[in-house]
Amino acid sequence: MQLADRAATWLAIGRKAPPAQQLLLSVLLLCLIWPSSFEPLPARAAAHGANMADFPSVDGNYIYQQLFYMATHFLRREAGYDHNLPPNINGHDEFATYWSREMLHNLAGFAHQIRRDAFAIRGWLGRPAVVPAFNVEVSIPGSVHPEQIVIIGCHYDGMAFSTQSAYDDASGCAIELGIARGLASYWREHRLYPARTLRFLLFDAEEQGLYGSFYAVNETMNSDLGNVIAMFNEEQSGIAYPVRYLGQAANPLFPLYVDLSPLTSNKLYPQQNMLTFEQRQRLQQLRNLMDQAVPAVFSELYEEGYQMLSYHGQGQQDIFEPIFTPDQQREVIREDDHLGSSDQVPFTLAGIACATLVGNASYYSTAATPGYPFDQPEDTIQLMNTFADGSSQQSQALTLALTLPAMLTTWLLNQPAILGSAPSDGRPLAAIGDLGRALAGQPLAFEAQTAQMPGPGSSGEGFRYRWDFGDGTSAQGQRVSHVYHQAGTYQLRLTVIAANGAQRLISKTLVVRRQPLTYPNPYARFLTNGRPPGNPGIVLPKPNDRLSDRVTTAAQASAAAEAPAAETALPSALALGLPIGLALLSVILIGVLLFIFRSQRNDRQKNASARTNGEHRSGGSS
Repeated sequence: MQLADRAATWLAIGRKAPPAQQLLLSVLLLCLIWPSSFEPLPARAAAHGANMADFPSVDGNYIYQQLFYMATHFLRREAGYDHNLPPNINGHDEFATYWSREMLHNLAGFAHQIRRDAFAIRGWLGRPAVVPAFNVEVSIPGSVHPEQIVIIGCHYDGMAFSTQSAYDDASGCAIELGIARGLASYWREHRLYPARTLRFLLFDAEEQGLYGSFYAVNETMNSDLGNVIAMFNEEQSGIAYPVRYLGQAANPLFPLYVDLSPLTSNKLYPQQNMLTFEQRQRLQQLRNLMDQAVPAVFSELYEEGYQMLSYHGQGQQDIFEPIFTPDQQREVIREDDHLGSSDQVPFTLAGIACATLVGNASYYSTAATPGYPFDQPEDTIQLMNTFADGSSQQSQALTLALTLPAMLTTWLLNQPAILGSAPSDGRPLAAIGDLGRALAGQPLAFEAQTAQMPGPGSSGEGFRYRWDFGDGTSAQGQRVSHVYHQAGTYQLRLTVIAANGAQRLISKTLVVRRQPLTYPNPYARFLTNGRPPGNPGIVLPKPNDRLSDRVTTAAQASAAAEAPAAETALPSALALGLPIGLALLSVILIGVLLFIFRSQRNDRQKNASARTNGEHRSGGSS
């Protein structure tokens, strides 16, 4: 029953009650209405304008929820040490399993395929690894150019003394899930398929020296690097625009950084001046598109209703500030990659156009605003919320800071020059799997992704696979092996034939070498114990869970600001006077109950006296 219904019922009863009971009911009704009438505004806005985006949008709350769940359920994700340990001791393998299952659910219907790629690692200083590390790859075949590849990566491992590793880098893993969900929803709604092959990657052993991403480049996809159009690295995200430290309006905004593959050589990438013309074109193209992505995504988020965000004043009162405005686009800082130290490095060394989206990384420096403690055991989702809002509960600023890099990525993926999309042409959806090292005289494994016909309900059965290796030999089957006896350039062809006769031809240029093409890992020479010392100059904040932030439209924020002063003052005044008010109500209730008790006792005494007098009168008259 709603409040109004209960009040109406009580008033109806009260009209029939004696005066004392009417007084009691009035007081009880006041108790019912008082706390309900002056509830503060909802802590977080839940409704926004309809999404009218002409590119895939993402659900920031879904990303936050996935981050919260994975960070709090799969702890201490040390690569190389999870030998069937429970997830609260080492949740490394369970994290990968959960992420894979969620990714497959999000991408259902797009002929997705999953693989794990294991590799040996050393482990930490003084603690040799006991099991191999492994990368996880989820791949969706392209419908127009399945031979061309776009990669989205993050890493899922943590330091030796990590707890949640929420910021670094469960945040990037959650963003990947949000991107996949947003893309698939957009494709289903518009009956589209990705034009190129898209690969989501979880890299392992990043914290120990980028071993997972270097293994992918030097081994797993070594012969496919020339087919990679772009690589997006979703690195530690959430402590970035529109977050202000502790949600205080007086603090500056944390920028979001987009580190791009440099066009000229620097200390980190000394080979950039030797890139081919085509490679330089792709690097420049990604830069140009990123400059277009920022205003497009800001405009879309503003149109969706993310226009005003509440920060805290000196007295912790709400101060609404505009967000996603044109002048704030400068808070997305696009720059040459000079940071390195993450999984974009081997891909950039291979001449691939990369964009790393990353938040605050100043913890180990002397920045004026305290930096977030990544690579420290204090890296938790609760501390992320505290940095963003002052409270350990879900912060809307943090949620938006997770949304922004995901939206920038989906906008870029939607561009025809990057991933693109296209309607079905009625032919099988299929792609050639990762091509490893192609060396003369050594066997090379070939695998076709399990084919699927476009449309719901299609299975991967009834397909035939024919291979032409380009050297005058051929084979049949989904998985085959072949030896090239001479180094050189070959045209690899795969024909996929469906049961109804529909065919798709996939062709790739394959370079067979005498010596492997490898990219040395500059981080492999550093062997640490996985416990970097903290910054003694930074005192981490304690949460104040009475705080919260809200996001709303400009019109709603303006209406709230123009409300009568009494209405805006009542919640805080009520909060201060509530204990006193409750005490007074208790005293009144006790007094009313005593009054009713005494009134009823007096009534009974009067009735008894009246009956006695009546009996005397009856006896006298007889």
